[in-house]
Amino acid sequence: MLRAVTVDPHPARVSLQARLITVLSAAFLLFVVGYIMVPIVVTAVMSFNDGTIIRFPITSWSLRWYHDFFSSQQWTGALVNSLIIAIGTTVISTTAGVLAAWAFERYPIPLRGFWYIVIMLPLFTPGVVLGLGVAIAFGSITIAGEPIYGSRGLVMLAHSLWAMPLVFMLMEATFRTIDHRTIEAAYDLGGRPAGTFFEIVLPSVSTGIISSALFAFVISLNEFVMALFLTTRDSQTLPVLMWLSLRSAGSPRLAVAAVLLALAVYVCLTIVFLWYVRQVRKTAS
Repeated sequence: MLRAVTVDPHPARVSLQARLITVLSAAFLLFVVGYIMVPIVVTAVMSFNDGTIIRFPITSWSLRWYHDFFSSQQWTGALVNSLIIAIGTTVISTTAGVLAAWAFERYPIPLRGFWYIVIMLPLFTPGVVLGLGVAIAFGSITIAGEPIYGSRGLVMLAHSLWAMPLVFMLMEATFRTIDHRTIEAAYDLGGRPAGTFFEIVLPSVSTGIISSALFAFVISLNEFVMALFLTTRDSQTLPVLMWLSLRSAGSPRLAVAAVLLALAVYVCLTIVFLWYVRQVRKTAS
């Protein structure tokens, strides 16, 4: 059966509409990029301000506040606390998330749906609820005579409530891509479950592990609400100190702290990208 083909008698009008759509799309894209980049650029510029207050545009440029930041024991201590807590959170949440995801993928688990919801529930729970709950539940516990409240370890465990479900979700999807015939072949050749897991399974999902671990690191590094409930002056993280400093007197030192946190995030994203490119090239070769 032949169909009638309708041809627009005005090709110039069609061309004009296509150009208009292209221009509007480009304008919208520029708006979105500008909306994202303007706060980042302004904050970075403010960190080089020579004044004593946060004011934009700046009138003079200086590294004064970078020197002030790294000369302050309180601010560098908060940065060190944030890094240590983020590393500890990464280790805890990555280990627990990877093992839990592998168990869900490999073994039959009774009430599977229920346990899946339990694992994912903290990810959708407000930080203020988790922070207050952890503070009430563990605030009175002491280990070797030392209170656990205000310790870095307690903050690591609290941050893992958010980071571990994310690792679990990413790794569960990653484990589904594994060819289980390889694992069965390893078992047939005498491989033990633990040896097969570390020698065959983990190397094949290394990209997912690196990605989820770095995301866990970023989540912990920038988390503020739970840390506000669980830290003391000696263990407070950089976001907590920034908030307390903003309440008293805002200075360009805050912009320096924000730049350092942003740089940590960008470094993590760069590592993920480079690792992914490396794995793709290895697979292609």
